[in-house]
Amino acid sequence: MSAFKESLYEKKSFIYQVGKDYYAIGANTFAKITDSPETDNMELFQNALKKDNGRQIAKYYEKIARIANSYRVDAREHFKLRDKLFAFLDELEKNDSTSFAQLQTQAALVDTLAEKYQL
Repeated sequence: MSAFKESLYEKKSFIYQVGKDYYAIGANTFAKITDSPETDNMELFQNALKKDNGRQIAKYYEKIARIANSYRVDAREHFKLRDKLFAFLDELEKNDSTSFAQLQTQAALVDTLAEKYQL
């Protein structure tokens, strides 16, 4: 089992872009995000990052983390969800190494931002 996959599943929930799609991933969380208001927040977050606007980054980081957390499942479903996420990540790593690498980069950025803004 890859350390990245384990660490991603143990993190606080956040929304990540994988290819053109968005997924809520984290502890007890793995769901594809399709609602426009939620994906709009991701675009606003990405714009704030490009502009290096700390206030906006912190605002949207917190908002996105809250949204992602709403996709958490009951702890009794933990193993099924974890297995589903790991299968998704295995498939991604095997068939789309670019998106897999971008996901790793995003996860590292989320960790850095959480420390920087103490979120």
